[in-house]
Amino acid sequence: MSGGPHMTMEQVARTFQPCKLYDGISERHVTVEVDGEMEEVEIDPKEGPKIWKPDGTPPGPNDFHKLPKLCRSHLDMSAANGLNKDWVYYTSTERKMCVLQAAKINKQRKALRDARSAE
Repeated sequence: MSGGPHMTMEQVARTFQPCKLYDGISERHVTVEVDGEMEEVEIDPKEGPKIWKPDGTPPGPNDFHKLPKLCRSHLDMSAANGLNKDWVYYTSTERKMCVLQAAKINKQRKALRDARSAE
């Protein structure tokens, strides 16, 4: 039964090529634009971008931003929090989004800290 176009898949196994985006940055900091302003984000080479604490103080040793998984199923055997992908396995798109989200979080937390101190 070959009545039309169809797609076939090659029987080739490819190995994962880790993304190199943000690898090798000298100061472990990257600057991204958030709402027209530049925001600096610290990036740990193994864990990813660091986020400031909710009270506006600098990040501690375990304050990293991770992307949540998009869906969960009954077959999912990951940790209860749903975070099972390490920074080293993020794609370039995931890394860009994670750094941008961390920058937005950091900017917002610093603004709240500044607003509280101005009161």
